[in-house]
Amino acid sequence: MTARHSVAIGDRFTRSGQPLKVYQVTRIDERPHHPPHARLTALTATREEITIAVGTLLDRRYFTPVPEPA
Repeated sequence: MTARHSVAIGDRFTRSGQPLKVYQVTRIDERPHHPPHARLTALTATREEITIAVGTLLDRRYFTPVPEPA
């Protein structure tokens, strides 16, 4: 598997060590002079949202990509 270098709206992730809670990227925030951030919404809880730097989201120590459901 190759390493990912970006995220897109609709991508899904779990926190490493918490595979039952799936988050989906709902927005990408790119501002000048700031690292890009992704807004994620938990698919398991209503209205639970987090904002994470894209670099952290792509770091397997913190988040793991979830494949699209079949």
